[in-house]
Amino acid sequence: MLAEKRAEHIAFILNKPGKDVAFVEHDGVLYYAYFSKALSAPSSATVKLLQGLFDEFVDHSFFILRQRIFTTSPLTEMCRGMVKVVAKRVSENILPLDHGLSLNLRFQNVGEEETALITVRHLNVENQVPLQEVRQWISQGSATNPQEYLQLAKKLAQKIPRGEVLHDYDRDIAAFLVSPNGTVLSYGVNSNSKNKTLHAEVNLLQRLFKESQEKIPEGATLYSTHKPCKMCAGMIYHWSAHPESLKVYYAIEEAGGLSRQTVLDRHQINKQLPSN
Repeated sequence: MLAEKRAEHIAFILNKPGKDVAFVEHDGVLYYAYFSKALSAPSSATVKLLQGLFDEFVDHSFFILRQRIFTTSPLTEMCRGMVKVVAKRVSENILPLDHGLSLNLRFQNVGEEETALITVRHLNVENQVPLQEVRQWISQGSATNPQEYLQLAKKLAQKIPRGEVLHDYDRDIAAFLVSPNGTVLSYGVNSNSKNKTLHAEVNLLQRLFKESQEKIPEGATLYSTHKPCKMCAGMIYHWSAHPESLKVYYAIEEAGGLSRQTVLDRHQINKQLPSN
């Protein structure tokens, strides 16, 4: 009960009209992030908080995120998935209530208040290639079926540098999104060696938003070298205009539990299709 009152009082202090807020407390510091209720994006207050903490504190973020996260908003599949993959616990729908508590905390804002996305600093160069170049490269592959598209995704993933100490490098995972008429709408490769939220599909979706502000359109197909985890699946589902029409093909079935029983699995949206 005391923890609940403390969270409600913090929400009261942080409360701003028209904004959701997510926060986490660690070692005398209250980290928080805002998200405008008027915005629609592959993001949220919870997503901004998690992405911003990893971007700012890298390895130390693991200690911060062992603590319970609180948010004034309801949790979407996207939010639950990201918490499941990179954090521990979260409580939703915290009411801003003044309980008259005295808090000895230092408050630290994470990210810019008015923006939908965190501006991450640890995005690798492979994610910064102009989309037109990637479109041309994929079109040269002359793919005509899902297996051939997955082969191109594999070749795209091979552009990510690897080394002997694997955890010091980004994983060789890539994904791209194709419209019903065959146009490549966005792409992403893994860049999670420092920021654990930056999986290939997250980079793809947030790039799509930054460049077009559009959701995944009806009838689109997403190709990924690996099965989307709960975080990526949640964001894909959240940012799809018509998820029932979306197709997601992947080549490699991830062994860990974080890729099992995702929202894409439950709605039978994704399918393993081993590439040749």
